[in-house]
Amino acid sequence: MQKMKDKFNIAVILVMVFMLIPSFFVSLHSQKSTNHSLSKTSNTVVADKVTPEDYWTTVPQRPVALKTIKVYSDENLSKTVGEISARTQLNLTELKNQAFKIKDGRYIAASKAQIVSDVPLSRKKVTTPLYTTKRVNVFYSPVTTYDQEVLTAISGNNQFVADKIAQTYWGSYYEIALSNGQKGWVSSDDISLVNPKLQKVQTLLQKKYKDKKYSIYVKELNDNSYTAGVNEDEKMYSASLSKLPILYWTQKRLNEGSASLEDQLLYRTAVNTFYGSYKPAGTGNLPKTADNKNYSLQDVINRTAKLSDNVGSNLLAYYETDQFSTSFQDAITQIAGTPWNPKEREASAKMVGKVLEALYNEGGASFNALFNTAFDDVKIRAGVPKNIPVAHKIGGAGSDNHDAAIIFTEQPYLLVIETDGATDEQIQTISQEIYEVMK
Repeated sequence: MQKMKDKFNIAVILVMVFMLIPSFFVSLHSQKSTNHSLSKTSNTVVADKVTPEDYWTTVPQRPVALKTIKVYSDENLSKTVGEISARTQLNLTELKNQAFKIKDGRYIAASKAQIVSDVPLSRKKVTTPLYTTKRVNVFYSPVTTYDQEVLTAISGNNQFVADKIAQTYWGSYYEIALSNGQKGWVSSDDISLVNPKLQKVQTLLQKKYKDKKYSIYVKELNDNSYTAGVNEDEKMYSASLSKLPILYWTQKRLNEGSASLEDQLLYRTAVNTFYGSYKPAGTGNLPKTADNKNYSLQDVINRTAKLSDNVGSNLLAYYETDQFSTSFQDAITQIAGTPWNPKEREASAKMVGKVLEALYNEGGASFNALFNTAFDDVKIRAGVPKNIPVAHKIGGAGSDNHDAAIIFTEQPYLLVIETDGATDEQIQTISQEIYEVMK
């Protein structure tokens, strides 16, 4: 009896297996079909599609071949009969479907990737100094295949300030004003945006002064694009160069009407004892201890700039910067690009240069006081001919020996030389070498 039960169970299992086999193969086939379908769908998604937007719907203005294009004998573009070279102007008579008919009866694809409307793509206003190092053609218009007429030619070693830039399919063009008042366009391929003089200065500095004891920064005024220098971002103890931010802020207050040159500053004890004040001992001729007398703002500015008077600087800092207020320090940080702590006085040549330029832009009594100082026979000033005006501020303490100046050649330039251990004569030599290039 038990044997019959076992045989019966085996038979049931075999029947169930045979019933499941077809379902298994159907499922396998279905999975393959699904995968195949997904594969086809995936291929369809990644395939490049040509949309109607890729073709012209009208004959473009001033059409030209952007690249070499095939020419066909029929509007269906089924038989190739030649080619048209890039930059060839096209005489198109009509548009048929997605093909242009050429005047000679042949056809080309109306593809926007191959045929363009040869007009300037964009124009915008700029203020960009540029330089010519060779003879350059000046065109009446930004160059296209339809506008290539030369207005004139200019020689190398010229500097211009472009007021517009235009982009065409064939390059970028800058609009410049010529000496006779006419305006024309020069190709960006024919000019340099980097002053060749600054390039020479950079070569000089790299060759002779790439030493950690120097931080040197050179810049043409009114050109914010390019500078030259070595270790220009390396901070040193700036000594009296830290009086430049104080002079800048003082002049800013004068220009805003918050201060007057006739203002009287009382010299009291607190003037020499607040955070960041200079020790009264040192350069200058104001009393080293408070005398409780009033000094005019004009007088204090002159003593600070021309004599590098420590007490004068303290008076300005105490009254005009409000003892190095947060507003003052934030403004100097924004100009210098990094914080310039008024007590530590660590600053790089670039930081000093940026603040000096900001003072120059403010102008007025605080900047003018940097001319004809008590230190015009040394350092940067001594390296420049006496007939060339120089506004400068010296700094020195221990081995730290610095000078920061604006030299008023035909194109004024800014020079900051910070050193750790260089002599006045060495600074003078650097100044003279740079002047010979920048003059």
